Amino acid sequence: MIRHSLKISSIYIIVTILLAFSLSLNCFANQEITIARGQNFPPYHYIDDNNKEQGFVIETILGAAHNMGLKVTFKQYPWSRCINLVKKGDVDAMMNLFKTEERELFMHFENNIIAYETNSFFTLANAKIHYNGDLSAILPKKIGTIRNYSYGEKFDSYIFPKNYPLETEKELINSLINLRCEIIIGNKLTVQELINQMGYKDKIILLKQDVSKDSLYIGFSKAKGHAQLAKQFSKALNEFKSSDEYKNVLQKYSIQTP
Repeated sequence: MIRHSLKISSIYIIVTILLAFSLSLNCFANQEITIARGQNFPPYHYIDDNNKEQGFVIETILGAAHNMGLKVTFKQYPWSRCINLVKKGDVDAMMNLFKTEERELFMHFENNIIAYETNSFFTLANAKIHYNGDLSAILPKKIGTIRNYSYGEKFDSYIFPKNYPLETEKELINSLINLRCEIIIGNKLTVQELINQMGYKDKIILLKQDVSKDSLYIGFSKAKGHAQLAKQFSKALNEFKSSDEYKNVLQKYSIQTP
C-alpha cells in the first residue's frame, strides 16, 4: 500500500513538473518578436538566392521558438545599428553575439548559447605576416575589424593603434585586396566561405593560430522587459538542441561543432 502510494506520488510530481514547464512555455504562445541580425554570416545566417533566410542558427532559433509557440521575424541591419536597436528596445533581441559586461547592461543572456565562434586572422598570401598567439606582434599592423564587435576577452583587452573599423566581413576582405589593411580578423568559417564566394581563395590566407573561441548568444532587450522571455527561451533552446531535429539541422549545413 505504501509502495503504491509512493508510486502515485512520484507520477503526480513528474506530471506536475511537466505541466508547469509546458505552461511556462505556452505563456508566450502566439507572441511575435523581432530579432535583429547583422550582415550575412554563412553558414550561421544569410539570405539565399531566393531571398529566403537560411543558416543553422536561423533554423535553431525557429526550432526553439516553435516549441514555445513563439512567432519570430528577423530584421537585418548593420552591426552597430543592431546594438543600438536592442539597447533602446526597438527590437526584442539580437542574435550571434558574445556576452560582455557592457552588453549585459542592456541585454538578458541567460543560457541562450546558439553556437560557438572561432576568430582568426587573415592576410594576403604574399604578405610576410606571421602570428604565433602573441597579439602584441600584431599591434603595429593596420588591422581591419567590425565596428562595435567583440572578438573575445583577450583581443578586446588590446588597443590597436591602427584599427580600421568597417561594417561587414565583405568590406574587411576587400580592404585586404585593396591594401587598406594589412591583416583582418573574423569568424573562421564565415570569412573562409566569403573568400571563396568572392573568388579570392588564392589571394588571401588564414593564419593558423586561432585568436579566440567563444559562445555566441541571443541577447534579449532589457528595455523591453524581456527577463522572463530570456529564461523561457533558454529552456526551449536547450530542449531543441537535445532533439534529433537539431542534429538534422547541423548535418544539413555540414556543421560538426556548432
